[in-house]
Amino acid sequence: MIISVTQLNNYIRGIFDMDGVLTDLSVCGEITNVKKSYNGWYFTLKDDDSAINCFCYANTTEPMQGTVAVAEGQLNYFTKGGTVSFFVRKLLSTANTGAAYRQFVELRDKLSAEGLFSEERKIPVPHSARKIGVVTSETGAVIHDIENVALRRQPFSEIVLYPVKVQGVGADVEIVEGIKYFDKSDVDVIIVGRGGGSNEDLSVFNTESVVRAIAACTKPIVSAVGHGVDFTLSDFAADKRAVTPSEAAEFVTLDVSREKLRIVAYLDKIGNAVVSKLLQNFDSVENNCKLLYYEVGRKLEKCEADIRYCLNNMEHALLSTQDRTSAELDTATSKLDKLNPMKILKRGYGYVSTEGNVVKSASQLQAGNEITVNFYDGSVDAKVIRKEVL
Repeated sequence: MIISVTQLNNYIRGIFDMDGVLTDLSVCGEITNVKKSYNGWYFTLKDDDSAINCFCYANTTEPMQGTVAVAEGQLNYFTKGGTVSFFVRKLLSTANTGAAYRQFVELRDKLSAEGLFSEERKIPVPHSARKIGVVTSETGAVIHDIENVALRRQPFSEIVLYPVKVQGVGADVEIVEGIKYFDKSDVDVIIVGRGGGSNEDLSVFNTESVVRAIAACTKPIVSAVGHGVDFTLSDFAADKRAVTPSEAAEFVTLDVSREKLRIVAYLDKIGNAVVSKLLQNFDSVENNCKLLYYEVGRKLEKCEADIRYCLNNMEHALLSTQDRTSAELDTATSKLDKLNPMKILKRGYGYVSTEGNVVKSASQLQAGNEITVNFYDGSVDAKVIRKEVL
């Protein structure tokens, strides 16, 4: 017998509806993955080996993450998706806290006390990273989302993938190795991420080794794990948390097209402002130019007049000095001329010398001395015949 998928799902749904056990159950387990909707809550009820998706309306007790509770309700089979869900009519929380949640809180408090979540130790994340290292799965949508967003916004971006498992055994070791690899490389920023999932799916990002590797990294790290409602310890240790991988790519890249438009608009605004200012002040500029031209001309005329006045004064002073000097020179020349011995000799005087020495007194001579009498036009030799002293 061949039946359609819808017929098969309707048959399974009928079995669920007719089974009295499945329509009135009380199930005990740990509450995880709590997500609020507009009319209630979605959450997961789990134990050490299994889990089941649950839903309860808003008028039911609010499910608390990490607590152990007893859920009363019925099991539903949804034919459209072929999925099983537990519809909770009543939720009774116990005083117990789930083991997984206790471990999460203990590790969180321990790492927080060591300062791994402190804002002071976090590194500024660049908003225009040229080379971006990505630690995630090579088959998931995360790497494609990051590439699409980063290259659309910033075409010169270089994206390097370090492929890792993002859940399951050994995932934490691979993620730590990826972070350490990029820490020694030339990337500008590291994005560690994966898509959404349950708390169990995201549990690798709550492991101590991954959190410590993120905190110890010297490169800026952006955590992009899960969706906006999901929080992991890796988010607290990272330098920046993004609610999605796409947001992480937006945060570390520049929207080149938008930036170009912004710069062009800014330059247009500056140009318009300059033109407007020039038009507003054109008359003022023109008047100031005319005033400046007049003032410069007036200053030049004054300087020219001052120079001419100084030159005239210098000329008058020079002529006056020349006249005075000439008169003084004439006076001195006249005096010198009067004192010229030749002038005196021309008036009939002469002077006596003997043996080349001028005789100034009769006492210098004796009778019989030979002398020379000098006139203005010559000399004669003579001999003293008689000496008479006054």
